[in-house]
Amino acid sequence: MSSTEKIKFAMASSDGINLTSNHFGDSELFILGEIEENGSINITKNLKNEFKNLDETTAHGSTDKRQSIISYLGKDIDFIIANQMSPNFKKINMKTRVCPIVSEIKDIKQILDYLKDNVDILKKTKEAKALNKETAILKIK
Repeated sequence: MSSTEKIKFAMASSDGINLTSNHFGDSELFILGEIEENGSINITKNLKNEFKNLDETTAHGSTDKRQSIISYLGKDIDFIIANQMSPNFKKINMKTRVCPIVSEIKDIKQILDYLKDNVDILKKTKEAKALNKETAILKIK
C-alpha cells in the first residue's frame, strides 16, 4: 500500500451510531470511510440504501441486489462491515475484491477503534484480494 493509498470501507447502519441488526443489504444507510496507513480514519459520507427493497421476491442472496449495492458503494470499496453474515457475503468474498467483515460489536465508534488498531491486517487482506488470492471473511469480536 503506497503512502497515499487508503483503505476504503462501508458499514451497514440504521441510525448512524450502531451497525444494523439486519444483513448488510437490508440496512437503512451505509457509512463510508477511509483509513490511512497511519491509522487515521475519515468518515467520508453517509449514503441512503437505495436498494434495500430490490428483488424482494428472491430469498436472501439476490444477485441483482448484491451487484447493485457493490456498484453503488463504488468500485474502490475494500471492506464492507455488518453485524450479520449474509449469503451474499460469501459470494462477495469469492467473486470480488471486496472483503466482508462480520462484527459482533455493534457500536460504530468501537468498530472504528478496532479498524485503527488493525490496519496491518486490513492492509494484508486488501493486498491479497488485489492478487485474487482467497481470503477469509474477517471477524470483529
